[in-house]
Amino acid sequence: MRYLRITLVLLFAHFAGGQGSIRLKTRTIVPDASRPGTWRLESPGAAPQHYLILFGSYPGPDVIAELQAHRALVLAYVPVNALMVSAVRLDLRGMDVLWAGPMDPSDKISPLVSKLAQGTYLVMFQPDTDAAADAAAAQDLGFTSIANSHLLPGQLLLSGAYSSLTALAALDAVAYILPASAELQDGDAIAGCAGAATALGPSPQYVAADGGWAPDASGHVTLGYFLDSVTTDLEESEIRGELARAFAVWAQYANVSISPAAAPGLARSIDILFARYAHGDAYPFYGPGGVIAHTFYPTPSNPEPLAGDMHLNADESWSIGGTLDLFSVALHETGHALGLGHSDDPTSVMYPYYRFQTGLTPDDIAGIQALYGPPATGGVAAPPVSSGTAASGNGTTPPTSNPPASSPPASGADTLPPTLTITYPSASMVSASSPTLTMSGTASDNVGVASVQWSTSTGSSGAATGTTAWTASVPLLIGNNTITVKAYDTSGNSSWRAVTVVRNQ
Repeated sequence: MRYLRITLVLLFAHFAGGQGSIRLKTRTIVPDASRPGTWRLESPGAAPQHYLILFGSYPGPDVIAELQAHRALVLAYVPVNALMVSAVRLDLRGMDVLWAGPMDPSDKISPLVSKLAQGTYLVMFQPDTDAAADAAAAQDLGFTSIANSHLLPGQLLLSGAYSSLTALAALDAVAYILPASAELQDGDAIAGCAGAATALGPSPQYVAADGGWAPDASGHVTLGYFLDSVTTDLEESEIRGELARAFAVWAQYANVSISPAAAPGLARSIDILFARYAHGDAYPFYGPGGVIAHTFYPTPSNPEPLAGDMHLNADESWSIGGTLDLFSVALHETGHALGLGHSDDPTSVMYPYYRFQTGLTPDDIAGIQALYGPPATGGVAAPPVSSGTAASGNGTTPPTSNPPASSPPASGADTLPPTLTITYPSASMVSASSPTLTMSGTASDNVGVASVQWSTSTGSSGAATGTTAWTASVPLLIGNNTITVKAYDTSGNSSWRAVTVVRNQ
């Protein structure tokens, strides 16, 4: 909970400045109206320097072409109406520029970075810099690089003194510094997200959010979604169920509803496709082991019908509750489709590295409610406790299991999964000394709950007693026991929760 207030303050400040400002996580840059809108920028040396440029309106293809004519490289889109560019010298006279200049070192250090004497940081560099030179510059400042083969390009895991962070941030090549998650520090095999996509380039980590979808006349945001293509790793009914579950989680905490659309390419609709390599946008996939997914921000950052669309890499090995969990990735990408950028909170769903998730964290809820407000009716006021672990797996993710024989196949009429809660134990990790754990919980569904099943990482499985209120007696072996509970509705849709129990004798 300690980051919730920080996130709310940052996001409300982020959207208070209107379109005539650059809204960073650390501050809002508001142009000085007394200064003329002409700018000439020049690097102090022969190497290009990085600049933020705020325009008076959306910098479309004509603006991009003019910048390129000045030999500027456009690196990122900064909502709303700003670009990050790289250039040796740049003459912006005659262009609709409200403000231009480099980022201050203080703009590059996350407000969530701990001020402890020593720390481990995820450091993101500008995409056009040299990786070897970046690492050498950090080493010269006293930072030690921690090897991690799962980092995205242009990122380093650095350990060093907090007192040296300002000097590190002062390097022109550095884009942003944020806390490193426990999974990154441990070297777990987790996948990263490059950030929300826009027609003008990726959205960087130093931006909190895009702005979100505009509400309708009633003040509510109603969106559709359409599944264009699927992966052969999963049944289509399973894919639809996991996607619907991810959408429902966000809608549970915000004034938003997301329901199936009748056709692809509609306005205010999220088109979802599993794709390989080049697939019609500026962000091709490159086979397995690379980018897992990308999602486009809403309008006005992206035009319709591209706005909000979610693309998943079909060459990855997708699963439910396994190594690459579809629900966990879809939950993260839906945040982008709704307008959220990446969070700096390592426990958040919206942290730039996917984690195995069962729900939103207080940080995620604060972010989505800053955009849309809480749900008008029937929503949840108190945030859940998410029991996330690394989404790409480090041996702690629960195993998959098939629906029970008593559950009929999905009918197509009902795609909403049931809601499942574990009331005991109440924590995601507990210790025990007994050879048996009696668990309890609740389940509900818009049609009906058919059964509740449990399985353990040690090979045991069975059916719980009861459905809407259930109990289960689960055997424990000495050591770690990950218990997965799944609820199935009468159409075969399912949802799950997991706890880890350490039996110590």
